[in-house]
Amino acid sequence: MRVGVFYNPFSDASVRFSEAAADWLRARGLEVWRGASHLGRENSAIECVDLVVAAGGDGTVLRAARLAERCGVPILPVALGRLNFMAELEPDTFYDGIATVLDGGGWRDERTMIEGIVAHVDGSPSVEFLALNEIVVARRDINRIINVDVRLYDSHLTTYHADGVIVSTATGSTAYALSAGGPIVDPRSRNIILVPIAAHMTSIKSLVLDDDATMQLTLRGRHSAAVYADGDDHHPMQEGDTVTIKRSNRTCTFARVYPPSSFYARMTQRLRRD
Repeated sequence: MRVGVFYNPFSDASVRFSEAAADWLRARGLEVWRGASHLGRENSAIECVDLVVAAGGDGTVLRAARLAERCGVPILPVALGRLNFMAELEPDTFYDGIATVLDGGGWRDERTMIEGIVAHVDGSPSVEFLALNEIVVARRDINRIINVDVRLYDSHLTTYHADGVIVSTATGSTAYALSAGGPIVDPRSRNIILVPIAAHMTSIKSLVLDDDATMQLTLRGRHSAAVYADGDDHHPMQEGDTVTIKRSNRTCTFARVYPPSSFYARMTQRLRRD
């Protein structure tokens, strides 16, 4: 069995933990690949592993999840960051927890992903995105709002005058969408969430949509904007460009040790601001 261990290169705790975890796994006869989390997103040449361990915060998990999704293997997140909504284990519970997973125990938590495709008004090639948390159309100039026309099921919904618009998965409901005023949705849900960012004069603060929803977000007005996927992948947009977003057929699977109810048991603690 081959295990990939990803760490946050900017966190000393993450680096140290990943080294110790890799040594522990090798001592048990497992083949280990260890690397910085951004490699999971940027290097498609990395060979597939059988299990991905992400030692860091939610950002580390999102980067490592690219490899896990591509290889069709589960990801096991370890809380070593500031935000740890996706984490299953703490450093002091990791060794017992991964032993359970390696012995075939626990369960698999399949999470919905969303995909987007940008169509350019000038006819240039389209750009595709895949996200576990969210796809965002947002302003690029700090002192300008943007106008985003939203169509849902081919019907006009509204035009937001805002800093941007977030389309989120249930997994991403505790991330950027939550900070913009969106609801927390059970992460196992297939629903899609629509949340404007600092919208001016709108009666539609957020929407929880069925999993068959398709949205078209079209940039109106001359102010510059960009579309972002999970905070990393991004692409500029100009007036008239449209990004179409829907639930993807691709999913990301988490290896879990604790029952599903543990999400709610730990939610209040993870929302606390120290």
